[in-house]
Amino acid sequence: MNPFEAAAQEIGKIAVEAVKMEYAAQGHKLTGALIDSIEYQVRKTATGAAVEGIMLDYGIPVNTGVTAERIPYDPTRRTGAKVSKYIAGLQLFAQLRFRVGKKEALSIAFAIARKHKQQGMPTSGSRKFSKTGRRTDAIGEGLKKVNAEIEKIINEVVTGFTQELVISTFKKNLPKVNITR
Repeated sequence: MNPFEAAAQEIGKIAVEAVKMEYAAQGHKLTGALIDSIEYQVRKTATGAAVEGIMLDYGIPVNTGVTAERIPYDPTRRTGAKVSKYIAGLQLFAQLRFRVGKKEALSIAFAIARKHKQQGMPTSGSRKFSKTGRRTDAIGEGLKKVNAEIEKIINEVVTGFTQELVISTFKKNLPKVNITR
């Protein structure tokens, strides 16, 4: 493993842990599935290495929020569809959050959908589940908290690479010169 890949591995671990902690602090931990799904992988590139974050698909709208206009619910219209994935998801959420049966959870799901259609997601009332007062940008906030640590790793690997490059260039072009560190 080259120094860039090693640094990327270290950065990936730090970044993933910070993002997981921020999602939890913002209250996005009902089942733990989203937080448990957050991982990273290091990919070799032509110039070094890249860290890619991976999580369940719904982690992105949870991170960014959803405007009221984009909520897939219209209380004034019947679509004729037997099942709405959006309502089914809210029903499951209500069952887990409020520990109620399916029928009561369905009523709660429609109430939440009406609120989402008015305010977007997250709603102002959902802030009570957050320890930070925030319900969006867990990725950005988490990374902001470890930015200095990540920058230090990057600086160290770039400095080491630059030193090795300069030394090898001197040795190649000026073999009689003694180089000390």
